[in-house]
Order: sequence, then structure tokens, then C-alpha cells
Amino acid sequence: MDCTHTHGLYSDRNVPESVFCHLLQHLQENEHNILALLSCESSELFLRYFKDSLNELIQNQFVDQNKGTHTDIPQDFLINHISGSFVEMVLWWIRSSMKQTPEELDRYFRAVIEPIL
Repeated sequence: MDCTHTHGLYSDRNVPESVFCHLLQHLQENEHNILALLSCESSELFLRYFKDSLNELIQNQFVDQNKGTHTDIPQDFLINHISGSFVEMVLWWIRSSMKQTPEELDRYFRAVIEPIL
């Protein structure tokens, strides 16, 4: 277990209430690695893997739990929309020098996606 985390299970701070906030905190902690991944030749591969992982997370954490809502919207469309939004938000955050905190970004993102969930 890596005890260097500044949040979550292995820290003195509270576990974030949102899985999106938790992901953003990890991205912030690994900012230099993420920037390197996004600026290398394999950035498209990283982004595809990241989005695929998000698709699975969103399916398990949100879509499967809200099966009764929005039955007129195909699940794969909804999942793709949410994960694509998250990836674009992360890219926007990085391009703007990560000025916002993970908590702020999480609040923005959830305000946008919760109405569709």
C-alpha cells in the first residue's frame, strides 16, 4: 500500500464523496506524469485507455444503479457522453494550468452530469 496519498483511505483526510473528485485528486498528485503522457507520441493511446476505464466505472457506478431513468437514451450513448465530458474537462483543466481544485472541478462536473443521470 502506497501511503504517500494525500487523500482517501491512506491519508488523514476524508475520503472524497465523489469518485470523480477522487480521480481528479490522483491526476493532480501525478501532474508531471500525466503531462508527460499527454505530450508524448502515445497520448492517443493513453486517452483511449483512460476513457475506456471511465466507461467501465460510469457503467458500474452510475448507469447500472439508475436503470429506470432515461430509458429513451441508449446506455452506451450516455456512458460515452459522460466519459467524453470528463476527459475533455481534464484536458481543459491541464491546459489552464490546473488552477481549479479537484473539489471545484468535481462540483462543476457533477452539476452538469447529475441532471442526465
